[in-house]
Amino acid sequence: MLKWIFVAALAAAVAGPAFAQKTDLPDRPLKQTTPFSDAPIKEGIAAVKQSGECTITYIVGVDGKPKDIKPQCTIPGMDPYAVRFIETGVWDSEITGGEFFDSYPQKQIFKFGATSSAAADPRGEKAPVVVKDIEPAAVSAALSRARNGAKCNVTLTVGADGKPKNISPNCTPSDVNSRITEAVKKMTFQPGLKGGQPVEWPNLTIPMSFAPPN
Repeated sequence: MLKWIFVAALAAAVAGPAFAQKTDLPDRPLKQTTPFSDAPIKEGIAAVKQSGECTITYIVGVDGKPKDIKPQCTIPGMDPYAVRFIETGVWDSEITGGEFFDSYPQKQIFKFGATSSAAADPRGEKAPVVVKDIEPAAVSAALSRARNGAKCNVTLTVGADGKPKNISPNCTPSDVNSRITEAVKKMTFQPGLKGGQPVEWPNLTIPMSFAPPN
């Protein structure tokens, strides 16, 4: 059965709130009243068929709806689904001193991808499945060398122990190759199976696309 990986973390950035209108209501902080729906993320994963991470910044307006939504996903095709994800949230807007305010910029971070016990092909084989994906910190280190982002077409062998080897990153620009190689080395897989037994699985290809750093 397909299992969706969905990990989210919320943090506030620093910026000034915007004045809206006065009210007799007591002061209150920003409070989310309708949680995000993960349906857009599931649709996005089905569309892009890759794993990655999104960082989304946005502001909650005085009407309790998000605006100025700016996604940055490691797989660019995931961006519109990330926007739709944020749009599913609803908030009680901030009130301070009898005035409604737009929120400080908010940041939502989540990983996306899919793990599954791969369906058997006619030969009774099952391809490797990612257990531990590439780490965002490792991607950031690689992108410190790539002002315009990077694209890689990583080929590797997944050993019978689930560890990657014979990694060939094939990145553009090429000066991120060594760091992407180190990042891929830290991934782990459910090994491929033949006849129900773990086997070495060569020539696995993983396309990667990374947005440029801010």
